[in-house]
Amino acid sequence: MTKKTTDLPQSKEDQKPSVGLVLELEFMLFPGRQLTYDAFKSVLKTSQITLEQAAFSRYCLQRSTEKCLPGLLAAFGKKGLAAETIAAKIKKQFESSLHDSSCQPVPGLMALLKKAADNNIKVGLLSFLPDDNARQLMERVPLNQSACLHVMKKEAFDLPTPDSWLSLLKSMAVTPRCAVALVDGATACKSALAVGMCCGVVPDCFTAWQDFTGADFVAENAADLKLNEISALLSTAHFRKRAK
Repeated sequence: MTKKTTDLPQSKEDQKPSVGLVLELEFMLFPGRQLTYDAFKSVLKTSQITLEQAAFSRYCLQRSTEKCLPGLLAAFGKKGLAAETIAAKIKKQFESSLHDSSCQPVPGLMALLKKAADNNIKVGLLSFLPDDNARQLMERVPLNQSACLHVMKKEAFDLPTPDSWLSLLKSMAVTPRCAVALVDGATACKSALAVGMCCGVVPDCFTAWQDFTGADFVAENAADLKLNEISALLSTAHFRKRAK
């Protein structure tokens, strides 16, 4: 008579770790940079400054409007203008545009996140908006119940910082090596790589010229993203490859 065996609990080695897909809410899932450019262009036009894409890309990609505006005004020979007043108007218009009902998530990214959630991949969204504003924006994201929103309470010259990614991952209970960050610029790419995440870049017309050295892939647009290719970055074989 054979003895019936009981199922043993899985060892830590056998248990699959949680994996995640992370990105910024207002500057990736929503077209925050284009809205920022539109706000800069509109407000500066009242001061007889015609802002083109090249100048915006050179002086205004940092997130702090107050800190990047003086350099831009100096380049146009407008040092005498009240930078603080102009910055306040730009921020007000940006926030108004972001929360207008016509502003919706990027379709290609939204489709990707839905597939990820359906495949048990945790979705994390990082925001630097005031908490109430971030949650209002999340109401337009069909993943509201399954996505993890993490709102940072800090200011920085350029964002996101490495610690902001780590804070998001901690709230998701996902380790950095088990996560892929989708970003649109060099700063976000470098900070994601710095904490040990895989990183995919979908540059926009303002960041396409930047250096994305170290990124796991660079896609021309969000519609080109394939979940199976992103998931492959989280396989144990890929972990071994990265560790060599």
